[in-house]
Amino acid sequence: MLPSELPTFEAQWWPIQLETVPGSGECLTIAIVVRGPQGQATVRQAIAPPTLHAIFGEAGKGMQLLVGQSVLSLHRQLEQMVKVEHLEMPFGNSFIGAVRDCLARDLNEVFDIAMRLSTAFSMSAFGVRTQDKADKEARRAFAEWAEKVRLQVVSAQWQDALKDGFNISIKVSGRKQLRLGFQYGGYVAQFGVLRPGRTVTADLRAIKLKLFDFDTLRREQLLPVKRAEIVVGVQKPGDTFTKRQVEALAECWRYVEMEAKARNVFAVQCDSAADAAQHLYQQALAA
Repeated sequence: MLPSELPTFEAQWWPIQLETVPGSGECLTIAIVVRGPQGQATVRQAIAPPTLHAIFGEAGKGMQLLVGQSVLSLHRQLEQMVKVEHLEMPFGNSFIGAVRDCLARDLNEVFDIAMRLSTAFSMSAFGVRTQDKADKEARRAFAEWAEKVRLQVVSAQWQDALKDGFNISIKVSGRKQLRLGFQYGGYVAQFGVLRPGRTVTADLRAIKLKLFDFDTLRREQLLPVKRAEIVVGVQKPGDTFTKRQVEALAECWRYVEMEAKARNVFAVQCDSAADAAQHLYQQALAA
């Protein structure tokens, strides 16, 4: 790569680390703080709720509370223009790691690079083929949900305006293709599902990959995006699921909202395909 082809977005990033057992020296990266070229800084959680539950078991709920409160505290301080070097951690067993410099194409790519370099428990699209990362069963569930929404649109009286907006393929570079769940004018949407129980981790991982597609869409300026959404069919947990599984589902949805907001994407929760179809119609009219 020639110097003229190198990315021009210069940034610094810091890992936020948690010493899981005080005094042990064993640390877990729970968040990343990135400071851009203009001095603005922001923070993102680096470890998803299902992963915390898998690692800590019964203590996972408490760990999620600790991690979530830490990220919120840092976010409030950064919004108040506190310098990264002066950030105060809300808990005594967490601290800011060493600063690292980074060149990338935009802020989201900096976070992707930082998370791949600082933690084994995060999810990043940097340097990997995203189509190989999502669990096959989760991808199938996502496709089934998108098809149900499409069929609801086709059966509606206003279907002629939207029926050709599903499953849009866009050429990125070379032979690479980016596939969108729905596109109408400046409105674009991806589809996902979030199911309680053991599938929630794969679902969350696949949703993040859908959010990475929006990064590519905007970075490559493939479409004039006015509004981007991730339309998620959230299965309501019945009596067969434990209290812990119900709480994990709610935590995962909050995590999806946070990740989407960080990418200027709206996270929309729908109970049924009919609700999702109606929502698409309303957004398309407003586009």
